[in-house]
Amino acid sequence: MYNGIVSNIINSNKITISVDNAADLSPALLKKHNLKTVHFGVVIGGELKSDKTVKPDEIYNAVERDGLFPKTNAALEASYRAVFEGATKDGGSCVHFSISDKMSTSHQNALRAAVGLDRVFVIDTASACAGTGLLAIKASEMAARGYFSAEEIYAAIKTKVEKLNVGFILKDLSYLYRGGRATGLKLIGINILKIRPSLQINSEGRILPCKKYKGNFETTVMDWLKDKLVQTKKADKSLAFVAHSDLSEELAQLAINALINAGFKTVERIEVGTTIAVHVGRNALGIMFLEE
Repeated sequence: MYNGIVSNIINSNKITISVDNAADLSPALLKKHNLKTVHFGVVIGGELKSDKTVKPDEIYNAVERDGLFPKTNAALEASYRAVFEGATKDGGSCVHFSISDKMSTSHQNALRAAVGLDRVFVIDTASACAGTGLLAIKASEMAARGYFSAEEIYAAIKTKVEKLNVGFILKDLSYLYRGGRATGLKLIGINILKIRPSLQINSEGRILPCKKYKGNFETTVMDWLKDKLVQTKKADKSLAFVAHSDLSEELAQLAINALINAGFKTVERIEVGTTIAVHVGRNALGIMFLEE
């Protein structure tokens, strides 16, 4: 018993947990949970840049001021390979968390990068933004306990993928429209009628339209929060995320307080990163948690 525990502790110290940067975890959270990131690319005006250097404000300015249409590039196979090789050097292992395969080719790039490397486990989180990050944090917590192997962490977290609840509400669809994900007719109708669409990522990792809310954005956010709180009744209350883009402090705090009052022990607030900002634009609000 004693020798077995020591062996597992030694192995666990060599486990690397890595995650797509599109998970949007803050530098503080990445450091706290000892997470490695793999960066995506962003194309603005024909120039390819790293999401490590481009800030969301640059995306908004490119669209609204310069009339450009930024696009995202999946993380490269070579970038994943570098992380995986570093993690497995000297007998280490790695569990990597990719955003949904239905949203990006990044997951396939990660799988290809892992070919020929033992002890690398790649999880399609069927999610994005902090939904992906939440699972990576859970894996990091398991690794920190010191008695789980990478394979055990991979198996345990895989069962949680379908329990993710990731939802957003948007002030408008203009950025989704520019990305070809909403028809012009729908966009015009929604803008005229002041309809605020909510979105949910399903268990297959697809973004689906959900309930539509009508009225000014502040009112619709409050109505949406009420509906989300109903869904939290059977949630794992240990951790939730509030993710937002260029949102008022009042609305961001409203969402945080709502989750705290619903019994969540920890509510992490993050500003969405460049990759997600390309698709949701300003004034998006998301909530992520695990269902029991």
